[in-house]
Amino acid sequence: MKRLFFSCFLLLFGIQVNGQSCGDNGYWKIGSQFGTQRLSSNCGDFICHGFAAAYWENGFTSGSSLNPTTPGTVNVTAPYTFSGGFTDQYYFQNSNKYIQVCNQSLSNVDVITQVFGSNPGSHSLVRDKFTSISPKFISKYGTESPVIGHKFDSTLYELNNASKTEPDKYYVYVANLKTTEYLPKDQIKTISLLSKSGVTYSWSIVGQTGIVSFTSPSNGASISIKGDSFGTTQVKVTISGCSGIPPKEQIITIIVPAVTISGTYTTSNSTNHTLGNGNQVTSGNVSTYLNSSPGVSNYVWQRYQGNLSFWAHTNQMHFTMQSGNYVSFRIYARSSGNDTLAVRNVTYYNYGSFSLYPNPSSSTISIKSDYEGIMDMELIPLSTISKMHTFKVSSDEKVELKELPRGEYLIVVRIGEDIVLETRLLKNE
Repeated sequence: MKRLFFSCFLLLFGIQVNGQSCGDNGYWKIGSQFGTQRLSSNCGDFICHGFAAAYWENGFTSGSSLNPTTPGTVNVTAPYTFSGGFTDQYYFQNSNKYIQVCNQSLSNVDVITQVFGSNPGSHSLVRDKFTSISPKFISKYGTESPVIGHKFDSTLYELNNASKTEPDKYYVYVANLKTTEYLPKDQIKTISLLSKSGVTYSWSIVGQTGIVSFTSPSNGASISIKGDSFGTTQVKVTISGCSGIPPKEQIITIIVPAVTISGTYTTSNSTNHTLGNGNQVTSGNVSTYLNSSPGVSNYVWQRYQGNLSFWAHTNQMHFTMQSGNYVSFRIYARSSGNDTLAVRNVTYYNYGSFSLYPNPSSSTISIKSDYEGIMDMELIPLSTISKMHTFKVSSDEKVELKELPRGEYLIVVRIGEDIVLETRLLKNE
């Protein structure tokens, strides 16, 4: 007569003594008569707690497959193995990646811990996060046990008439923040945990102030953070679940690196122009060379406006400007670890010449240009008490002046943030 030891890890020794086989479906009560099914062809060096943690924390080895139709091999990586010491029944209670929730529907929980007295002891099971497994709960009992799918109340222990001596505890997996995050100055980055039912989140800045600010509500699973000034600070998220259970905290260090992107560009007929956010260039070849900056090992060029072809390699970029065209790039300064340390947007344009006509005028004015897009025009009074007027115009479009007082006006024409024409207008009768 075979003796059965039920504890999640003590079961290992009972099986070894009695020589139980991983493939003995009868011993493991696998079959439709029990409402259970085999999900792995092997057993592996892990027990229930390590399996549950590996299931949610992407701890399976490459090629592992939980398959109710054709059970495959399932193994866990070193942190979750039994021989590596992962036998802790309190892992989910102590880890800040898991939050205990109360009065949860079984459709929302991720991990359930159970206690069946001193014998068989503690057990951890998971709820299937996919739709391929039915019934929806999964257990592993010892290193000689396969992975088994079952109904909630049909663990091997309950099928062998073991009684629970403590209420079940329900946990949800919220994941964990990175230790450190780089946030370029003036950029916004969203940092997230998993949003889970029954969990509340509260974000706060606990390090040096003035380095970053929040640009989204601070009571969700995600927070959007803007880099305001160079420096290092810390952001904390407090995660709460079941009332009466102490909340858990995670802290991330945010570094706004003191890195700027600067350089020069040359055109077909001039050299060593300082690179600006907007750069008016002549037709022909344009070459840009970025300056080296501490901590930057590579620059990445991303064209986000325009259709001109270009060639880029780390700190240099080359293209051919066409008359009346433009192109915009987003430049990323990257570290050796591929962290983004700074971001800059630059535009090159060739809008040709711009002129105002007629001038003087008593009725209408227009802008003459080869540019085919929309321009912003400001009409600023210089010699009369009158308010400034703004217009959106295209080339040769007429702007009415009849209602304006006689006098001098400053005309400023912009394309985006770039001033392409600034001239005086005389308004006569």
